[in-house]
Amino acid sequence: MATILVVDDDESFRIYLVTLLRQAGHTVLEADNGQTGLDLFTSAPVELIITDIFMPQMDGIDLLAALGDHHPRAKVIAISGGYKAMNPRLTLDMASSFGAIDIITKPFQAGTVLEKVSKALESTDSKTERES
Repeated sequence: MATILVVDDDESFRIYLVTLLRQAGHTVLEADNGQTGLDLFTSAPVELIITDIFMPQMDGIDLLAALGDHHPRAKVIAISGGYKAMNPRLTLDMASSFGAIDIITKPFQAGTVLEKVSKALESTDSKTERES
């Protein structure tokens, strides 16, 4: 199993996602904004980041940009339910352009998250094997 960092300012959603991933056997770190998430990522080995897009202090797009600048191999799945009148799909397409390897629209089903996490981790394993 992997170490996964969950970054989301919505505490109840973050707890749900952390619990889901831990029940699947993963070690999970959590942060309530992008800056805290970036700090955790740079101080602890993490195979995958799951981040919300709209958060205070540092949002998910800024987190993706910072990771792209300093940690281009970081694997990130972006999650969003949109913001005000903004379509969540547009937001997540923007996240993809900043390097997210996959996207999930809120609300979602637990199986969708676990499937996308598994796929992302498999791509990490394949990449690691190719680089050896």
